[in-house]
Amino acid sequence: MKTQENIVVLIAGYRFAGKSLVLQHLEQAGYTCVDNLPPRLVPDYLSHRLRKRRDAGGRVALALDAGHGDFVDGVGGIEAVDTEELELILALRAKLADSGFACKLVFIGASETALSERHAAGPRQRGDGAGNPALLREAEREAFAAVSLAADLVIDSSWLSPVEERDRIVALAEGKARVARTVVELSSFGYKFGAPQGDVIVDLRFIPNPYYVAALRRLTGKDADCAGYVFSHGCARETLAALVGLVTAMEPAYVLQGRPLLRIRIGCTGGQHRSVAMVEALGAALSERGLETRVMHRELEGKSQAEQA
Repeated sequence: MKTQENIVVLIAGYRFAGKSLVLQHLEQAGYTCVDNLPPRLVPDYLSHRLRKRRDAGGRVALALDAGHGDFVDGVGGIEAVDTEELELILALRAKLADSGFACKLVFIGASETALSERHAAGPRQRGDGAGNPALLREAEREAFAAVSLAADLVIDSSWLSPVEERDRIVALAEGKARVARTVVELSSFGYKFGAPQGDVIVDLRFIPNPYYVAALRRLTGKDADCAGYVFSHGCARETLAALVGLVTAMEPAYVLQGRPLLRIRIGCTGGQHRSVAMVEALGAALSERGLETRVMHRELEGKSQAEQA
């Protein structure tokens, strides 16, 4: 058995804390995931997986169910959390380590405000409305206190995105940070042909138009004379500087959220002069700052394809 390849992440936490959501993102990161698995069934599940897979099991993430969904009638409607299952959670990590698994226990919690809002917004389930929801959550916090203290990683999902939670779990389980990259996709376009979809849409029609300069009309923003005319105007230079600042501020946040693409769309009237010059200049400036960029020109590329057809 290849111990280093048998990574098991046990995820415990409050109801509405977001266990299932982070599990979806771990699955996208290559983990085999099981939701709502009672702790008592974990050893049998992993043993079955090892028998079925001779490659030693790989990376597994299990969201544990400690009896959520069962309610005690009367006695204020307090939700029953199975204390035996909670004790099993505490014992599982050592038991799995003895069996050759690299096991980590993650606890996902959230603030009272976040849990209350998610409870109110979520689908109605059996037992909802019985007793005082705040008292139910207080009882749950008390029940899970020992598990939270014993966890290798405690996550507060009130302020972290599921992607950030996933990356912290991967860093813990695999001993390395997950490297995410975001490509800044820059595209020029002409408003006369319709505006495209994008994360940021910029209208450059306030910049004087080279189309009305006879010597520049047949050129494009890729030509030095045309680009020189565009950036001879202070408003164009200031806009370029502002866009560099905006994109360099946005890109780290997109990386942190695991978003692969930041789409910047820059338009002018026909998509031949001003927007092309700006996209070219912006792409060069961002590349100099180490950002991964992709430059496109919708109208120019469409025209080229039409001429080749």
